[in-house]
Amino acid sequence: MKRGFSPQRRPYAAAAGLLTLTLTLAACSGSSSGSGSGSGSDDELRLAISAEMPTLDPETVYQVEGNQVLSAAYEGLLQYSPDSSDKIVPMLAESYDISKDGLTYTFHLRDDVTFAGGRTMTSKDVQASFERLAEPKVESQMAYMVADVDGYQTPDASTFVLDLKAPSSAFLSLVASPFGPKVIDSDVLTKYQADHALGYLKEHTAGTGPYQLASLTAGQEYDLKRTAGYWGGEPAFASVSVKVISDVATQLLQLQGGDLDVVSAQPVATLKQFAGNPDFQVVQFPTLQKADLHVKTTGTLSDPKLREALRDSIDRSSLVSRVWGDYAKVSTQMYPAGMVPEGTSTDTWQTSTGASTTLATLAKGKKITLGYIAGNTADKQAAEGLQAQWASAGVDVELTVVQGNDVYGLSSSLSTAPDLLFEKAYPDSAHPDTWARLFWYSDPAKGNGALNYLGGGTKAADAAIDAGAAATDQATIDADYAQAGDDIHADVSYITLADIQDAFIMSKDLTGAGHWLPEPMTLDLRTLKRN
Repeated sequence: MKRGFSPQRRPYAAAAGLLTLTLTLAACSGSSSGSGSGSGSDDELRLAISAEMPTLDPETVYQVEGNQVLSAAYEGLLQYSPDSSDKIVPMLAESYDISKDGLTYTFHLRDDVTFAGGRTMTSKDVQASFERLAEPKVESQMAYMVADVDGYQTPDASTFVLDLKAPSSAFLSLVASPFGPKVIDSDVLTKYQADHALGYLKEHTAGTGPYQLASLTAGQEYDLKRTAGYWGGEPAFASVSVKVISDVATQLLQLQGGDLDVVSAQPVATLKQFAGNPDFQVVQFPTLQKADLHVKTTGTLSDPKLREALRDSIDRSSLVSRVWGDYAKVSTQMYPAGMVPEGTSTDTWQTSTGASTTLATLAKGKKITLGYIAGNTADKQAAEGLQAQWASAGVDVELTVVQGNDVYGLSSSLSTAPDLLFEKAYPDSAHPDTWARLFWYSDPAKGNGALNYLGGGTKAADAAIDAGAAATDQATIDADYAQAGDDIHADVSYITLADIQDAFIMSKDLTGAGHWLPEPMTLDLRTLKRN
């Protein structure tokens, strides 16, 4: 379960020092030289990502930048609906059956799917891909998704059966996850079996998607070409150029100059400016991304009354308005929006002067440290906003910057870790287990709590999470995960702040944008087209 990049798989890398420049660029009027319609061919789509992928292997890439390329080249058995809802729908599997005991899953595969080389996909390809994901030598961070599989069967070319060791209410959501098992051409896996195709798949694609890699320039660009005879219908663009541009200001310059059609992960002020520019459009989608605070329940904040007073003095409405504006909503639940039934697992409080007075008394003589992840303008603004609110209550809060990869070591050195950590994060799927187990689980055994950076959580919450995972009826699943959220809320080891939307700045002539709920900064290239 461990993620080897930043805790957010390197999302939203807008550099703090670039904010002034991006605002200046975004303020340009409707007479922009790019005119929002691009200067390239109508058959080519031009996108940008902020960081290069270490490999093109769909079973080892665990970062958000890779999704835009890999979701175009590879597909799984199921997917989340591209209307950005939490509905799981067929992809390479037309349908599936689950046994009454919740242990056996039978997937009925499409018979019209081919790989880029022209060969028809069969159940053998699916089995080979699932088995490779679990192969220890592949060292996939997503291997946890199939860790509980007990065995596979392929009774015929269009039927794939797997058995679980124990029921898992989250399993289907993992199959549909953007980071879940993708089907790779087993001929490629066999040909390069000496290293499990790790070398070949680093620079080549071998999937069933609407596009495949045509060429790449290391550190600069991925060029994709349309897959001939794609089973889902011919996509609108013959080719897709995905440029690696870490500088958001440079992305905007190229967008306005007509060299890019779409950019994402821009500062809110820039989004507001482009929303008023008739040459472009800002398109928003709901996501599962949540802004929250990890709270260290030892040391300075060991007193639960102090933790509660800190939380109750936060004016979330003011903070959200200042940092994210119309592109986020105040959090009301412990989970990402829509993950559990409305009205359950609530994380609400009434901000009051009385709470601030209590806080000042409890925090007297204490210095509280608040960490935030380096390299993101909004994160820094959020941390500064919280610091200012607590300062007005007479609390001494010191900000500290945490480098992305360093966050993984915080749980093993809690004595030197900050008392609070602000982050924006998202789960692997829309199932509550992929949030609760990774972020809240207090027992790190068997990979649980991989993203529980400050050692929060409770044994009671752990038990409720496990019960929810093992349950087979929805009412029990909902109740167990809601209870876990209630336990965490009562412990004040996590404080939720905002549910954040995905936003893309696009050329005005683009339409048909699809988006998957658990997949930020990624568009469905099957349906995107130019008017």
